[in-house]
Amino acid sequence: MNFSLNLPAWFPIAPKAQAEASGAQNAPEASPRPLGLGPITGRDLSELTSLTQPFVRDPFDRLRPPFSREAAELSLELASMAYTLDLEPWAEAGWNDFSIQIDDALQSGLTHGTSADGERMRALINALKVRRAKAALRERNPVSQVMSALRQRERSDTIKAVCMMHPLPEGRFLLAIGFMGTGKRFYDWISNFRFTTEEGFHKGFYQLSTYFEQGAESIVFPATAQALGLEKLTLGEVLSEMKSLSSRFRLWMAGHSQGGAVMQVFCHRLMTDWGVLAQNMTGYGFASPTVATGRLVHDPAAYPLYHILNSDDMVPRMGALLHLGLCLEFPADDDFRDRCYDLSSLPADVAARLALAPYQRAMVDTPTILMYGTAFCQCMAEEKGEEGLSSLLDRKWAVPAVDRMLQAAGGKAMGLLDRLIENAQNGHAALTGQPMDEQALAALRDRMRPIVHAFPFRRLMGAVLAYCMPPHHLVRRGQDGAYAVIVKDGLARLRPFVWVNPDRGMPVKRYARPSGCLAVLRAQAAASSGRRAVRGPLVYRACGMGVRRTGLAARRARARKPL
Repeated sequence: MNFSLNLPAWFPIAPKAQAEASGAQNAPEASPRPLGLGPITGRDLSELTSLTQPFVRDPFDRLRPPFSREAAELSLELASMAYTLDLEPWAEAGWNDFSIQIDDALQSGLTHGTSADGERMRALINALKVRRAKAALRERNPVSQVMSALRQRERSDTIKAVCMMHPLPEGRFLLAIGFMGTGKRFYDWISNFRFTTEEGFHKGFYQLSTYFEQGAESIVFPATAQALGLEKLTLGEVLSEMKSLSSRFRLWMAGHSQGGAVMQVFCHRLMTDWGVLAQNMTGYGFASPTVATGRLVHDPAAYPLYHILNSDDMVPRMGALLHLGLCLEFPADDDFRDRCYDLSSLPADVAARLALAPYQRAMVDTPTILMYGTAFCQCMAEEKGEEGLSSLLDRKWAVPAVDRMLQAAGGKAMGLLDRLIENAQNGHAALTGQPMDEQALAALRDRMRPIVHAFPFRRLMGAVLAYCMPPHHLVRRGQDGAYAVIVKDGLARLRPFVWVNPDRGMPVKRYARPSGCLAVLRAQAAASSGRRAVRGPLVYRACGMGVRRTGLAARRARARKPL
């Protein structure tokens, strides 16, 4: 079956909305700021129809929420707001009942209203709560940082999320949860490096999700409760009602990087532990890591989630073994890189990146990334030694998390390197069921040694960061990052794929079959948006149309089927 006729149903283009957004962005600077519009896309934050549509068939013949430009742009705004905590445009658009959780601190029930009575005092209290939440994300005093880092040794609790509610027609409500990615504090990274598994998931991401889930009865929605004539309404009560098709509530989630990982685990737990129906949920991840090992009851592709992924980005390649939901991969080209990455053009920096390019392309999943990372760290230890590595601690890297992690090493760079190597080896064993191949490691070290010897350490690390950071940005220095550009100008080039669990071996990707309809769709998207389209050929990998269903129900049905 050819899916070209179905594609516009899951990938609609809305010219009118595009024109409105474009007009908002091109307005003169002197004009007042329109109320209730997203600061990145200009999307109306109160126009939520695209997030509440009935499920449709995707290119792999699975039912899921319809994909649209409107939903992608709204989700980009939500994922970004989880970082900035800029609630003002959302409040202007009619959102209410804001809750902000940063680690173990929760500010819940922030409301606004139209009544003048008590509004000034409520605004002051809410502003204080938001400032307190933002302060929790900034660098603390050394004692607080050490105590917070020590707390992560046992279990990750650095969850960062924003919840809010918006009324819908016919007495219904849309609950939004934005999950923040890794912050600027060095201990925010600890959960990312927990590559061992818990309940079939990346351990760090699983712990963050369950920690957020534990606060479900503490997150309250007072304005919504009042509208429904209830004394109190909690997140737990909202989720419990979402077990029914007649639920008054619909859940919309979004997250970038680590936030996209937590979104996936949370969605899984809602479906399996809470009994929330997939039909009551939708979610968009940007630069989402893999989260699961494949040992799941549900088909990995059966979750109502989308993941927009930059093909150059290393983060979506790592975490665990597979994503939950439908992945949409953007094929980066040189024009896109020139527009978004802002890489150094110094000959020495270019040479370092070219030297590492084959290894960047070879690291396609978490096991290979852990293998190559281990070999690289071992080569660094051999080449630089204790004294050479420790001297690096006194120098700034212009990457806050890296600088703070090195400071936390306490002058023991070799010890930090040893811990990273040990963690990588343990994670590889947990994901693959076997230790790293020592012969393969030795061969990798032999290949890497000349590169490590030829370049100064800082230049090599600069090349590593160039491959890791610019392709991963949502926004950068107040401008559009790679993912903002993809959402604005690159949606027509996305390549759909899903993860499949074979009977043996590791999970594999299955791409949708190329279709001539996609070229037409790309032209429609460029024409309707009024923005500069990302140039480059449409490149699609033909890997077959459909996939074999591997969920529990499907396996049982095949077992019952006579040969």
